[in-house]
Amino acid sequence: MTTKAAKNLDAYYSGSIDDKLRVARQLFQQQGARLLSQQDILDALKGLQQGEAKLNRQMQAMNMGSRCSSCAAGTDGGCCSSFMAGNTDAILLLINLLLGITIDQRNNGDECCYLGPQGCIFIIKPIFCLNYNCGHIKEAATQDEMRDLEMLAGALLGKQTKLEAVILERLEEK
Repeated sequence: MTTKAAKNLDAYYSGSIDDKLRVARQLFQQQGARLLSQQDILDALKGLQQGEAKLNRQMQAMNMGSRCSSCAAGTDGGCCSSFMAGNTDAILLLINLLLGITIDQRNNGDECCYLGPQGCIFIIKPIFCLNYNCGHIKEAATQDEMRDLEMLAGALLGKQTKLEAVILERLEEK
């Protein structure tokens, strides 16, 4: 017999891109105000924003937004291909909604549907996207830039993972 928690996890982490976005929007509508009324969640969201701002400054200094967008526009979609949009999950999308991000999917052909002209539209990115740095990025960067990028991405990922666990726990409390 499948438990309610297992069914919820399946709904949060499985299915199509559209399914996960639908679930995230539904969670936001039903639980967003409650989640945003909890100080520990507000503190975690603030910490994520601060960590993302530091990472974003590093990524901008390395010109990653335009580099990744132009690569994605190539014939195979690059790293930010339409396949990569499947690395999102409903909880990641919910966190972005809690942060005030308007999630619009774009029909980008071979590109990720969440990739805008300046790069990823998310404040909080999928784990794979945070951890992966392709050869184009590595070739253009200095060792110090890569070290700083990896350190900032790791710190953000740690905060992101902790908040995700708290949100999952709170969603089960309903």
